[in-house]
Amino acid sequence: MKTYLKPHSPEWFEALEKSNPKQAAQTRQILSVAGREDVCSICGDEPAREYALVDEQAVWIIVSTLNLCKDCLDIRRDVHRENFVLLPIEHG
Repeated sequence: MKTYLKPHSPEWFEALEKSNPKQAAQTRQILSVAGREDVCSICGDEPAREYALVDEQAVWIIVSTLNLCKDCLDIRRDVHRENFVLLPIEHG
């Protein structure tokens, strides 16, 4: 069973900085503006829940978890055709 990194954890940011430093910087800025870590990884809205990307392409993605609000989840599913499942799946 694949182990998923908890979104916005130190390990999550460490992995994201290696694979996509621009996204890591943007997410850090979003969390800084929000003043908390439980907001959407993409837009900073709340409420947001933890999701894991489970598409075939996720095999190649190091960081395959995000906190997503409903709007960002819908956009990623509808526009990008990404398949997310709600965590908790085993965190790493």
